[in-house]
Amino acid sequence: MDVRAMNAEMTAKLIGAPAEPPPEGGYALRVVETRGRSSGAPRRVPLAVVATDGGHYLVSPVRDRDWVVNLLAAPECALLAAGERAERRAEPVAGDEAARVVATYLAAMSVPWAIKAFPVPQDASHERILEHVPGMAVFRLSTVDPA
Repeated sequence: MDVRAMNAEMTAKLIGAPAEPPPEGGYALRVVETRGRSSGAPRRVPLAVVATDGGHYLVSPVRDRDWVVNLLAAPECALLAAGERAERRAEPVAGDEAARVVATYLAAMSVPWAIKAFPVPQDASHERILEHVPGMAVFRLSTVDPA
């Protein structure tokens, strides 16, 4: 099964599931809807929402994923689950904050291919993660007041 088919299958499964909040120091899978940077069309992808230090984050081991580039172009997004839509704004973070989020994600993750996608091992030190943060993408999610 290719990545697009796998993402479509996971998106269909998650979009109907109840939205349990991610546990502090862990993550919960969500469908994240972004706007296509060229088309403006909605794009949906299953992602882990990481909870740490009281905030919620999205993490990518690389910066060239479509959803990352879409959020860099237009930070408005939505978390979809069980027929509900939660509007969010994805703000890029860097430095120590990003390294802490990556460390939290890696410590909580148990899926081998997800761990191997990162340029650092699962037990990497803060300093080693920090060296690689510029090549990764970390976004802090904030709520958006309905207009």
